[in-house]
Amino acid sequence: MVHDVIVVGGGLVGMTTARALRIAGLDVALLEKNRLGKECSWAAGGILAKLHPCWQQSEAMRKLISAGQSAFPGFVAALQDETGVDPELLQSGMLITELEEQDAALTWARQHDVRIERVDRRILDELEPGLAKSVDAALYVPHIMQVRPRLIIEALTKSLDLHGVHVSEGVTVTGLLTQSGKVAGIKTNQGSMQAGKVVVCNGAWAQQLLQTLSELSTDIVPVRGQMLEFKLHRHLLSHIIISADHYMVPRKDPYILCGSTLEYVGFDHNVTADAKISIHAHAGQICPQLKGEEPVRQWAGLRPGTSREIPYICAHPEYENLYLNAGHFRYGIVMSIPSAEITCDLVMNRRTASQTSAYGWENTASGIC
Repeated sequence: MVHDVIVVGGGLVGMTTARALRIAGLDVALLEKNRLGKECSWAAGGILAKLHPCWQQSEAMRKLISAGQSAFPGFVAALQDETGVDPELLQSGMLITELEEQDAALTWARQHDVRIERVDRRILDELEPGLAKSVDAALYVPHIMQVRPRLIIEALTKSLDLHGVHVSEGVTVTGLLTQSGKVAGIKTNQGSMQAGKVVVCNGAWAQQLLQTLSELSTDIVPVRGQMLEFKLHRHLLSHIIISADHYMVPRKDPYILCGSTLEYVGFDHNVTADAKISIHAHAGQICPQLKGEEPVRQWAGLRPGTSREIPYICAHPEYENLYLNAGHFRYGIVMSIPSAEITCDLVMNRRTASQTSAYGWENTASGIC
């Protein structure tokens, strides 16, 4: 069987891409080496925003994140209608405890019509009485949302089945089939598959696959992030808390997710005692009641990091019929919907490379993140 499109990689980016292509009317196969969503997407925090100050991001990043934030409520509603699964989209709001660039943040907010305000301790006591008294002020971003990654993966898995996407789990793609300068399919550990077009969405593993075809290189590398989860008897926080490179995400049930590390250790999924101690200590500094709590889980995910800090959403510059949608680093969830739309438009010839050049292969200028 020859598919119109094969999507390689069944994380959230690959799943949303496969769904968009199928809704566009194409026959789509989605291949995942493990289980759908069980790599970086499963391990993510689900914050639909930038963790570092949004006023420091490139315009290309801002547009993707803003488009994702706008699209998520309708996307989640559609998934819930289709599947009956509630991905727990919550408008938690965000508090940022670092105030060094307060003026830049407020100026950026005015320029982009985004509500960001400085709140003092009196307001913090109303918003988050559990915060440490050492946090005497914060930046408040009330519109920020979160989603439960494992639930949106469950909903998307059912949606792909309902839409008729051909999903294969436990299949490792080992190479790409070519013919006269065009990609014509894929090689796997279970044989070859033919397709009119191939989209590489396998995150941190994208560069490994592309190297089997060409010496032309991306800068996508795995970046390990370790997380802790606390199960509490009552709700301790109601807002997402950002402090330096750490975050705390209160769930709909009385769980709090705390993360995360940034570790360049190759394809190593293992968790470490040092990370557990460090994340727990930082969480306790911000929310003292967590000091005496023992985390119920620790895990790690491998993010697809890039030095340019802008994802690759583009056609391959050397081979026809080959596309890349990868390198989203810490923002794959919030950027998944607009990234899928751009990829679908490229595959369907509804957009040109020049219209999406900010995410093209040739754009090596680094955004500021």
